[in-house]
Amino acid sequence: MADVRSAPTPHNVRVRVLVTSDHWGELSASEATTAIVVGWQERAPFVDIDALPFSAGGRGFVAALDDAIGGSRVAVAASSATWADVLVSNGCTYVEAAQVCPGGDSTGLGTVIDNVLHRGARRIVVGVGDIDGVDGGRGLIEAIGRSADLATALAAARERLSDVELTVAYDNERTLLGLQGACAAAVESLGWDPRVAQEAEAAMGRYADHVRRLLPVRRDLISGKEHRLDREPGAGAGGGIAFGLAALGGRLLAGASCVADVVGLRHRVGAADLVVVGTQTFDWRCLGEHPVSTVVRAAAAEARPTVVLAEHVEVGRRETMSLGASAAYSVIDPMSRRQPPAPSELRGSLQALARRVAGTWTPRPHGDVG
Repeated sequence: MADVRSAPTPHNVRVRVLVTSDHWGELSASEATTAIVVGWQERAPFVDIDALPFSAGGRGFVAALDDAIGGSRVAVAASSATWADVLVSNGCTYVEAAQVCPGGDSTGLGTVIDNVLHRGARRIVVGVGDIDGVDGGRGLIEAIGRSADLATALAAARERLSDVELTVAYDNERTLLGLQGACAAAVESLGWDPRVAQEAEAAMGRYADHVRRLLPVRRDLISGKEHRLDREPGAGAGGGIAFGLAALGGRLLAGASCVADVVGLRHRVGAADLVVVGTQTFDWRCLGEHPVSTVVRAAAAEARPTVVLAEHVEVGRRETMSLGASAAYSVIDPMSRRQPPAPSELRGSLQALARRVAGTWTPRPHGDVG
């Protein structure tokens, strides 16, 4: 997304604001960021705004990166009837799992990776998040390895990717198994019955154990204990798709940190006087590996104030300040009983919130009556 510039004030006073947001429900990261920019400039037309849509690896990953760094968008087949929108930029291919994994089946993602390998890709970053099912990445292993037999497919897929730099940009730190794992999380996130989740957990455990026995043993250099891939933070992201990619040699990396590096977040924060970060729900999850915490910490490192705009704010002032943000503002007053706005109204509500907050954080320069 191009920078939005305002006309100079009579006194040539310029305040530089970095505006960044991930997606808000049905609003893409680009749409949410634009809504904040428009609202802010309605109240403060004298500021310079750098607009930066952001992503942690889930839905909108490719579009956000395209807005930030540009490149070539390429349609790559995921099946005979579906295609993935892939970004090729600076010698790297960016793939978004959420586009091609209906019901959590990762077969289409494997087909996309297989096809970009045929196109000569040697650096691949896969954004993993916002997946509505759990398959542990088995579908993609079988698709790349071209076999329904797990042992055969895993060996073949690892061989095909042996000279490829594969990065897995995950959107949450879930492990594959356990109370904080992919199947347990599906009870809340996907509405699974707890008994179904328990059965899926048992099956996933057998699958993970099978994969572990097929892979070369890795041990901790200090303790000598076996390195368990299923216990790695992020392995359970995308219903375990991250685990499947890691089993093929992929490096697990927090998606927000990965995107921050790619888009030059630290440089863009350093060029701003104020940072505004949007997220639909500002809650305890934002305090861990998340776009909000990533942006806020980058701003704190450059001694730049940050304000958070959200539809819902579910953490207190103490948590907000301890994270490093100066303030947080919500579309929905937590003390009111007003219903959340419909998706069609959310853009306008976010724009109005930005307009209101802009008056506090970027007041009109002294002497400017225009």
